[in-house]
Amino acid sequence: MPFGQEAGGEGVDVLLIFPPQTEARFFPYLSLPYLSGHLRRRGRRVHQADLNIALLHDLLGHPELLGDVVRDQPDSGAGAWYRRAMADVVAGYVDELRAHVLRKEPPGELGPARAVRLAHHAIELLVRDTFLVRTWRDLAQLDGAAQQAALLPPAASGMPIERLYGMVEALLVRHRPRVVGLSVAFFSQLAPALLIAAWVRRLRPDAKICLGGQQVMIRHEELARLPGVRAAVDALCWTAGEQPLERWLDALDGNAPEDAVPGMIWLPRAAPARRSEQPVTLRFHDLGPPDFSGLPVRSYLNETMEVAIISCVGCYWGRCAFCSYGNRSLAPGAYQQGTVRQIADAVQAVVRDTGAEFVSISDENTNLRLIVKAMREVRDRGVKVGFGVRSRLDATLADPAFCRSLAEVGCELMSVGYEGTSQRLLDLMDRGVRAADYQRIVENVASVGIVLRFSVMGYVFDETDAEFEESLRFLAANQERIGIDALELMVSEPGSRLARDPDGFGLSLDTSGALAGNPELSYLSGRVGHPLTVLDGPTRAQALDRLVRVFHTVRPGKATAILPRRTASSAGSRVAAVRAVKPYPWVRTVPARVDVAGFPDAKGRDTGAAANGTKDAGGDGRIVLADLVWERFYALPRRDVEQRADGLLEARTAHGRRLLASLVEVTAGTDQTGAVRWEAPAVAGGEAVRRPT
Repeated sequence: MPFGQEAGGEGVDVLLIFPPQTEARFFPYLSLPYLSGHLRRRGRRVHQADLNIALLHDLLGHPELLGDVVRDQPDSGAGAWYRRAMADVVAGYVDELRAHVLRKEPPGELGPARAVRLAHHAIELLVRDTFLVRTWRDLAQLDGAAQQAALLPPAASGMPIERLYGMVEALLVRHRPRVVGLSVAFFSQLAPALLIAAWVRRLRPDAKICLGGQQVMIRHEELARLPGVRAAVDALCWTAGEQPLERWLDALDGNAPEDAVPGMIWLPRAAPARRSEQPVTLRFHDLGPPDFSGLPVRSYLNETMEVAIISCVGCYWGRCAFCSYGNRSLAPGAYQQGTVRQIADAVQAVVRDTGAEFVSISDENTNLRLIVKAMREVRDRGVKVGFGVRSRLDATLADPAFCRSLAEVGCELMSVGYEGTSQRLLDLMDRGVRAADYQRIVENVASVGIVLRFSVMGYVFDETDAEFEESLRFLAANQERIGIDALELMVSEPGSRLARDPDGFGLSLDTSGALAGNPELSYLSGRVGHPLTVLDGPTRAQALDRLVRVFHTVRPGKATAILPRRTASSAGSRVAAVRAVKPYPWVRTVPARVDVAGFPDAKGRDTGAAANGTKDAGGDGRIVLADLVWERFYALPRRDVEQRADGLLEARTAHGRRLLASLVEVTAGTDQTGAVRWEAPAVAGGEAVRRPT
């Protein structure tokens, strides 16, 4: 059905909104489907709207918007060329993007992985330099900017804000909600959520407005003091929202007192905030499966038809010092786990209702033995579906038989955190794993065909140079067996053990209100917490340099989020044969006039051939290629490679053949050796293709 339209047309009890701006576009974020499922089973009318994915769908339906935005941006410098080239590629492939993203049809020569990435780049180019993607020095600045943006006509904040405002207005007109709930899972959503709340307050003043989600759970006390929050929001939900919303609706019906509503901080306009005293009594094992109806479940940024469930609330381990989510599980009774039957029912229901081909079990840390039992029951019911999990490098995985059992019941993907191989540091953070098991675990998981993807953490306390080098060697030695999804520095989030006891971990924290995250490495800073200093350890700059070394050194051979997929054949076996390469249409030659030192990469850092010693695209005798899908730049010395007028690259030397083989290996072009006549001039030397920073 069209965006924002609810069958029947009558007013709803609750309008649930997942706001921009976050990279969580792989499948519907689970807060809305679980809340919707619970409330609908209680007889409530609910509409759920994912405005984060809706902005992308709006762009795919109106691709001219991207051209308008790019034309309005400064028309000079390397960034301007890059943005125009990106917009041109998106426009050239918009039919394929619509086919794959919206309908999960084959995307032609792009392939699913490139289609997903290019669609991601398109939405990021659209919202570039708008309020949606600003980062903040503190919460007061964030709150003030949201208030100011709410006072302006939406068009004054840019076309994406104007489009977002139109979506919010349409939802309120169509559904006339009594309660509007905004789920703020990621810090990057907080400012847009406050802006939307202010719009709702103005457009529908009789509606009640609630903020909930992970960010509210860890920051509710600070948020309750912000003027913009007090002006626009009626309540902050600091716990799981199913029972609080259910009871609040009962209170609004006059069937229960407001004091009976658990899990809320009430924010009356002219009185102090007050915290509800009633405990939440609903347990996770009492919940049914998520309900995705009303969401465009087939139209998310994934390579196949994918949805998610959770098997628990919290983390059964819960002790890792840096994890604010897991540390909440340390309180008695806080961790809640589903039953085998409950999890199997959820998998069966979502596969039946959505046609999903893959189910992501999106726990912070999954109890793998529980999942094996549940997925075995799923298979016994005749439902065969692939699934992925998130886990520590737990000793359970050191058992090859257990890894085989995971694969046998459909496990295809495992995402794990990696904080290095120093047992001293792993023990200090209370990780509960043994570095001595890591090699066996990687080999066991790889041997049964499960893709193992690492999130690599740096700035791990007072890690020494020797400890870092050993951790780097482990990654490099296993690069063909793993993928890498993220590189990030450790952050002290509110509510974590790091934040509660920095002295115990050798840290000094700035608790003045300043914010710190990973702007160099993570989307819109990623996790955000207190600025930290490691006493008697590396500086933040030194820790960042170490992670950059990981990027340059480790060449993952498996599915990964940060590097192009490599060809099945190694370049080494093809060197003598690759004499000509045709770049893909999304791989563009950087004009000689463009200074490649000015290129920003996806995280906002300077990148490109300048990192390889190239000052400009053609002035020092190099051809520079920009892979716009993978955001990579490759420098080819002209004495080794020449480019014909039709764009074909031909090797002039043996070294040039190796360079072109490398381009084929990283899927920047296709081998055209048989299509050209080739003679090798007697020129040697040159510099190999390298990845940018």
